[in-house]
Amino acid sequence: MPDQPFRVGVLDQDARIRQKQASRDRDAARLRSGEIDRAILQRENDFFAGLPIHEFRIVLVGGRPLAKAR
Repeated sequence: MPDQPFRVGVLDQDARIRQKQASRDRDAARLRSGEIDRAILQRENDFFAGLPIHEFRIVLVGGRPLAKAR
């Protein structure tokens, strides 16, 4: 069998649950201490914050155009 160009791993669901809870606990502590406010925390946790969303345009869904091309 040829070498795979990627590594296959197994997700440890219990470990992931613990990581997520620890992250939530840190966020809550930062909010309580006043180190950060909700708006900043939401931006930090926003999955899409680092993406230039304003540059994206969805033109097809299921092979059907959403609107006429400009």
